[in-house]
Amino acid sequence: MEIMKLVPVGKERLWGGRRLKKEFGKTFDIDCLGESWECSVHPDGECMIANGSFEGQTLSRVLKIKPEYIGTKFSGCFPILAKFIDANRQLSVQVHPGDEYARINEHDNGKTEMWYVLDADTDACLIYGFAHPVNEDILRKAVLDKTLDKHLQKIPVRKGDVYYIPAGTVHGIGAGILLAEIQQSSNVTYRVYDYDRQDKDGNKRELHLEKAIKVLNMDVSQDVSQGIRLINYYPGCSRQIVCRCKYFDVEKVEASIGFDFSVLETSFQLLMCFDGSGEVWIDNDFGEHWKNDNHRDIMPFSANCYDNSFHINFSKGDTLFIPASAGRCHLRGKCQLLKVRC
Repeated sequence: MEIMKLVPVGKERLWGGRRLKKEFGKTFDIDCLGESWECSVHPDGECMIANGSFEGQTLSRVLKIKPEYIGTKFSGCFPILAKFIDANRQLSVQVHPGDEYARINEHDNGKTEMWYVLDADTDACLIYGFAHPVNEDILRKAVLDKTLDKHLQKIPVRKGDVYYIPAGTVHGIGAGILLAEIQQSSNVTYRVYDYDRQDKDGNKRELHLEKAIKVLNMDVSQDVSQGIRLINYYPGCSRQIVCRCKYFDVEKVEASIGFDFSVLETSFQLLMCFDGSGEVWIDNDFGEHWKNDNHRDIMPFSANCYDNSFHINFSKGDTLFIPASAGRCHLRGKCQLLKVRC
């Protein structure tokens, strides 16, 4: 069993910029790079494998050959899509449907997502929900009159903020925000309003107001203030749970030296590095004993566990896929990353 470094898929967006190229080493031949799909099996953008036995194959192909790599919680369907997003300009005001509506009407999954803010301009803000209750008539009139802005809740954004966006929540990423997004494996977005912007051919982008109305939560948005998040400190690293929902668990891990962790049979894991560098490997000599390690996910740092098994180096901007049942793993380096499992 091997850890796989993923080759991302670049997406040109009219609101994109160049930060993912300059700061995260992305090499796409795209001027306005808005999204880097870091882990995806979605047909709209499938990631490839960069190393090892499966080099050059798509992740979706590998998971068809090795469905056990996803984990016992799943029945062959890969559950998530992970991205880096550079919003050089503001995104459209939009909403995503839930599972039932999306599967019936779009033949896709619903789209619940979370954002971890990697950086933000001083005056950056995002749209999250409505500032007061609205109805269909209010929405239609506001879009027609171009007054929707007054009904939307604006949230100032800072580096390190986390936002959970359940399906049905109206939202929009503001200009000057760089973030990591973990979402359901879906590419269904309904634009509610797009500021009358034109694409590169001079055409206004399509709105999907009628579909949006059918899935929107029109009540006042939930409280999205940043609560206190518990940080657990271990020799060599700190660990912080930043989002936990029915679709995924996301932790921020900051390694000063390194850490050890287990990847159980229930789910694969992703490591998304957004600062620093290091190396990671599976402890093939640890055998079946990892299953008796109290199922602790991140374990005390072991300075003497370096062995001759396969090592993979990573740096800022890299995303690694670790198959379910990989067992005891070791990471060494000074880095910050998001650790994702389902």
